[in-house]
Amino acid sequence: MKFLIIAYSDVDGVGQHVISLNKNLKRIGHESQTILLHKSENDESLTLVKRSIFKRLIFFFQEFLKKDFKRLFSFGNSTINFKDIKNYIEKSDIIIIYTLHKIISLKMLNKIFESRKIIYMRPLDMELAAGGCHVNTLPDGSECQKFETDCKKCPLLNSLNIFDLSNNIFNKKKIIIEKYKPKIFLENNFTRKIYTNSPITKNAFNHTIFLGVNTDRIKKISKIEARKFLGLDLDEKLILFGTYNLDAPHKGGKILPDILKKFTSILIDKDIISSSKIRLITFGRKNSFNIGIPNLAWTHLGMINSNDKLNHLYRASDIFASPSTGCNGPHVILEALLNDLPVVAFDQGVAQDSVIDGLNGYLVPCFNIDIFANSVFKSIFLNNFNFNDEKNKNLKNVFNSLNEAKTLVEFAEEDYKKKYKQ
Repeated sequence: MKFLIIAYSDVDGVGQHVISLNKNLKRIGHESQTILLHKSENDESLTLVKRSIFKRLIFFFQEFLKKDFKRLFSFGNSTINFKDIKNYIEKSDIIIIYTLHKIISLKMLNKIFESRKIIYMRPLDMELAAGGCHVNTLPDGSECQKFETDCKKCPLLNSLNIFDLSNNIFNKKKIIIEKYKPKIFLENNFTRKIYTNSPITKNAFNHTIFLGVNTDRIKKISKIEARKFLGLDLDEKLILFGTYNLDAPHKGGKILPDILKKFTSILIDKDIISSSKIRLITFGRKNSFNIGIPNLAWTHLGMINSNDKLNHLYRASDIFASPSTGCNGPHVILEALLNDLPVVAFDQGVAQDSVIDGLNGYLVPCFNIDIFANSVFKSIFLNNFNFNDEKNKNLKNVFNSLNEAKTLVEFAEEDYKKKYKQ
């Protein structure tokens, strides 16, 4: 079969999985082509789609009107033309759409469905299920309570009082989903709950296929070897935090400083701070993100594009902190766990399916800074985690990089036979 993957880019968390799926589909004997709005990898099967200057001006005008609402998206206009992807669609048997944001408008999505191809939606956030947002976190970092019940009356979007954006987006999405009834393949059970409860997608086919992890990022390396490779102190306790944008509220960047302040106060109370060297290591786009906590050393490594360096970083660290409050991933949680690195995370996203209390880390009630800080302390100084436990071994099989491709192919073969009655 011939697969076509449509995605936003190949550089962030989503992009890495797009590349992995593209390679794995070919690895198990199928043709696969990927088209992207942004492209950096030198791979002949990854094709850059050109943006229209005119459409970019329209998009800029829409963003300008929103002013403080940069997180919210209007799906009325795409920044590419349908004719630019039409030939790819016509030559494919199965189309997998990863993202709508900034590449496919609802009008274009309708045209793709009109091609009568077998189309799978693979959203890695909540944009398809919502009236406008792609994360369920408000600008102040709190969790939105509207999107599951009445997203079409979103107070943020409708506060513009111009286009009734959220209601229009909500209704257009609902019409398209109800008309074409696509199969929606979700990344974890947290996402599945969102899509099952959404008035837009609750009647669609919602099935969970866990994302696989790039095998180049989870090779077994000793902690000593990893630290020597990175030039890190062998005696320090290392807390790792990384994401694409460190200051994105839903990724945990806003709440992490408060957690670490509480953590260092625990160390002072227990008279540990004087006898132990603790260092926070971060990676990703820093922007306005800052820690500045006395008694806590901090090293920022910037963007890391090397799979080998990330692999060594996970293996060198003592704990991965993920205070994500509204992200359906984050994908770094799986990468950390498959490198036998304990994870402390809020009870959100993929952490619900992968973090097992006391076995490979701790799940913390969302926004509870005290429990999070105490869990970081326990992970570093008290708990000896067992990554050879049978449950951890099963997790490694579930998140194997080939599982996603194989499962999608099974569905595709069944749907192809039904469509063409073979």
